[in-house]
Amino acid sequence: MSENIFESKTYFAVALDPIHIGAGGSRLGRVDLPIIREPGTNIPKIPGTSLSGPARAYTAMHPTINRYIWKDSDGKKYSCAGRGEERPEENYYGHCGKVQPACPVCIPYGFSKGTGNSMQGLAQFFDAHILFFSVASMAGPVWVTSPMALEGLGLQQKFKVPDDGFFPLGDQLKTKNKLNFGWLMLKKGDGQGNINGLLLPEIIKQRAILVSDTLFSLIVNSNLEVRTSVSIDPQTGTAEEGALFTYEAIPRGTVLKFDIAYNSGKTFRVGGKELKTEGNGDVGTSWVKTQVEKGLKLFETLGIGGMGTRGMGRLKILNLEKEDC
Repeated sequence: MSENIFESKTYFAVALDPIHIGAGGSRLGRVDLPIIREPGTNIPKIPGTSLSGPARAYTAMHPTINRYIWKDSDGKKYSCAGRGEERPEENYYGHCGKVQPACPVCIPYGFSKGTGNSMQGLAQFFDAHILFFSVASMAGPVWVTSPMALEGLGLQQKFKVPDDGFFPLGDQLKTKNKLNFGWLMLKKGDGQGNINGLLLPEIIKQRAILVSDTLFSLIVNSNLEVRTSVSIDPQTGTAEEGALFTYEAIPRGTVLKFDIAYNSGKTFRVGGKELKTEGNGDVGTSWVKTQVEKGLKLFETLGIGGMGTRGMGRLKILNLEKEDC
């Protein structure tokens, strides 16, 4: 059976640490350094670029690939994880862009060379959106979601909830008639929905709560993690005057979903050459996915986003094809 020319996969991920993807620059508001948000809903998200960049670097760092900085048989130095700029006077040639056999970094993620050929990546990354938001309540931690957040998951059912109430999706909270979500107290109302088909940890499904799309945005933005930091004067070892700043992050335990479209390289030509794997095999969607998931696996160890040296960034992908990839 022939392989499809493309394959789309939805990934589910849980934040092992708070995640800070900065909006770029400081803002006047509740915090100095806010995180990026979806303009239409004002709900935080992780842009596809903040996923593809680390994934590329981590694929290159994977011990079975080892192309972060490397030399070929001619002694030329490359970095398939970098920007691709060439410095021939330093014997540095950026992305290798090799197609026979296909580079497991340059071909899935694309490459750009100052001279010669360039190619768009065969893996297309899309933004990660919050699926279940972790928030404290008097009944312990709960995971809040909304009908809009659950759209597009193929659950083949409708989700309904009162505009000013909540509906328990999991069995552990069925007996709760009132529940607080941070400072906001809501009453249980009539609703419908079932998330048993999702590939998520059982504790999250058992403690999941459905609220309206309007309340979901309010609950999320009212319960983001906010930290305060200060710059240290190296001469005195004390805080610099006027250097106190705050920043927000998506809290630990939040579940996100994102899509990656994997394209087959069978119809691509680079410099007139077909894309071939080692052993002269075809560059199909499964090969591309294997290389990308090697990078995604390292999200749970090396993290994504900013403040990575301050206890932030680790993200565990829950549905990789192989756990040992």
